[in-house]
This record gives sequence, structure tokens and C-alpha cells, in this order.
Amino acid sequence: MSTISSLKDLGYQQAKTGDSLETQAQFALEKIAGFPEDLPSEAKDALYDGYRLRYSERKPAKVYAVVNDHYVLATPEQIKNAKVEKIEVGVAYAFAYSSQEFGKMKNTNPALHEIIKVIRDDVADYCSNRLGDLKRAAKKLIAKKDGTTRTTLDFAQSMLKAFEAQEKSVKVKQAKGDTTANSAKFTLAVKSFWMTYNK
Repeated sequence: MSTISSLKDLGYQQAKTGDSLETQAQFALEKIAGFPEDLPSEAKDALYDGYRLRYSERKPAKVYAVVNDHYVLATPEQIKNAKVEKIEVGVAYAFAYSSQEFGKMKNTNPALHEIIKVIRDDVADYCSNRLGDLKRAAKKLIAKKDGTTRTTLDFAQSMLKAFEAQEKSVKVKQAKGDTTANSAKFTLAVKSFWMTYNK
């Protein structure tokens, strides 16, 4: 990870990152037919493989010692001790299980399931966010090419965009078990908003 030496250096590095993302988005537009609106499953899988690789570089696998059916981060002594049962858990290990196998683990090995769940959930968010970054960059390139870049949205347009984003978010959060997320209620709330606002 590069260090930042000053605000000027921050500006330079941020601009460099932006330039890189633009180049990457252009590559995606050239190689994936219909992107960003359409994304074939094989292309998404390949992108996610890359995102997971980068995630594993940022957050390497950890070694856990199994003590009385509990998983604890292994100490250097435990790592050296061949008699201590150990397991290395990272991205590759967490995603080696199919969804069905992982689901069964909740009953067969809940302690390990909880460790893996944290990784799988975090990686899913990371991959989704990186794909979102790529899609937004691609849309900007398309808009720039078509001359449809909008500099300022009026309030109604801003609300439409906000509701569209939240509509996706509420479904994802509801699927993950967030009890405060309810897509049906959200849809009704949006309808109520526009009925009141457009009176």
C-alpha cells in the first residue's frame, strides 16, 4: 500500500486512481457486450475472481487453533506446535464451500461457520462495491461520449436517483437479514412520497 506524504501527493494519487478506473471501465466496455447495463454471468464471475484476489491480498488468510471445538487466532507458539490442530481460513477457504455446504455447516460446525460467514459477507460487499465503481465509471464514459453528461440534477431527478439506489439496497439488506429493511414497505413509502409531492 502506498503512503501519502502530503495533500498534494494525495491529490496526485487520487487523480491517478481515477485515471486508472477510467481506463479499466473503457476496457470493460470494449470486452463485455452490453456493459454496464448487461453483464453475462461468466464475465461477472471473472470480475469477482479478480476482486476476491485483491481482497485476499489486502486481508490475508489467518491461522486459527482449534481448542476444545473453539477457533482462536493461533499464537506463534501454537503455529509452531505440530500437536495443535490448526486451520488457515481466508478467501479461498471461505469460498471453497458451495452455498449448500456452507448452509449445512451452521448446524454441523457453527463456530467455523461464523468465522467463514464474516469473510463471505465482507467479500460479497467488497465485490459488489468494486463492480458498482466500474459500472459508474463506464456510465460516465458513455455519457461523455454521447454528450449526455448532466451537470446538475433538479430535486425531483435527485430523488428518483436516490430511490432507485435505495430500492436495490433495501433488497440486499433484507436478504442479509436486516430486520429494518422491507422492500414491500419501501415501495409503498416511495409511492406515498410521490403522491404527496405531486399534489
